[in-house]
Amino acid sequence: MLPTIQIWNRTIAMYGLFIMIGVMLGVFIAAVRSKKYNISREDVLFASCYAGIGLIIGAKLLYIITILPELYDYRQQIFSDPSLLLPIITGGFVFYGGLIGAVIGYYLYCRQYKISFIDLLDLMTPSVPLLHGFGRLGCFFAGCCYGIPYKGPLHIVFHKSTAAPNDVPLLPIQLIESCFNFIICILLFLLMKRFHRHGQALGFYLIYYSLMRFILEYFRGDIVRGFLLGISTSQWISLLLLPIGFMLYNGIKLPGISSGKQKDG
Repeated sequence: MLPTIQIWNRTIAMYGLFIMIGVMLGVFIAAVRSKKYNISREDVLFASCYAGIGLIIGAKLLYIITILPELYDYRQQIFSDPSLLLPIITGGFVFYGGLIGAVIGYYLYCRQYKISFIDLLDLMTPSVPLLHGFGRLGCFFAGCCYGIPYKGPLHIVFHKSTAAPNDVPLLPIQLIESCFNFIICILLFLLMKRFHRHGQALGFYLIYYSLMRFILEYFRGDIVRGFLLGISTSQWISLLLLPIGFMLYNGIKLPGISSGKQKDG
């Protein structure tokens, strides 16, 4: 729709801009709430830098994994012209890979600086769907992660997209997922004081998002995302994370996560 904009004679990618807005808002809100978890604002900022690195690496690695069959099919062309790898290096990310990478980044920071890992996860959980919601808005403007062909009400049509099919009515799945992410963000803030165990907020989020993502995958039109037995990579990960979410929500102990009483959020 609008992949780039001009700001002070500079071309800014809308996807990156929305991701940056989501990150800044998410970290800012977590920093404001950090005292309730006995975590300093500086630790929120620096831990988020670790998480940001993990997010980029994880999202890119999982994307590459999902397209390995295509890379193999075109291996001869790639070997003869390595520049064909440039679009792979510069574009293409998978949210679940980024989520896992960010959690690893937070874990490494907490281990290095002796901070409660689960307290930091509880603090940061509401920021995740906030960031993701803005990220999906960026996807909408960039044309990636597009929906299935759809001629009903509120359909969208891309005309000059380099990612989505042009001049074809599509379901605005990016906007739908963005709305669902903002809803879970609001729900987490409203319910935070009702969560009395470590990891319960994270468990609630994983349950909600895993179910939502599994269903919404059926309405995605970009099929080059990795499939096994007719189920996409993200759907398989959703099936793996769903029981983890239930265990966290119900206080079942997991490695590195305590089920003890948490601070009011």
